[in-house]
Amino acid sequence: MQAITSKDFEHIGDDTAVTVVDFWADWCGPCKMQTPVLEDLDKDYGDQVKFASLDVDKNQDLAQSLGIMSIPSLVIFKNGMPTEKVVGFHPKSALKKYIDEKLTEVTA
Repeated sequence: MQAITSKDFEHIGDDTAVTVVDFWADWCGPCKMQTPVLEDLDKDYGDQVKFASLDVDKNQDLAQSLGIMSIPSLVIFKNGMPTEKVVGFHPKSALKKYIDEKLTEVTA
């Protein structure tokens, strides 16, 4: 999973149909639980889905511009555009099912 900043964000999702960006902070307990789940999914999906993480404390303006009010928040990009937001901790099985649906939507 690639750590990104506001500078990298302009081109997020340019190279994959589905990109998942994790908005997190060091002090956030649920974020620390979500990270290993996302790292596992990153390995499982390989090049099919891009996973990235963005520290909201270091990129407050970007988080605010996307309406991130709670963390962890996952913003789903389809073909480079933010389309959905998922808030809170989610187990691997639930996220896998959700991401599989998003992949079906962009390949249909």
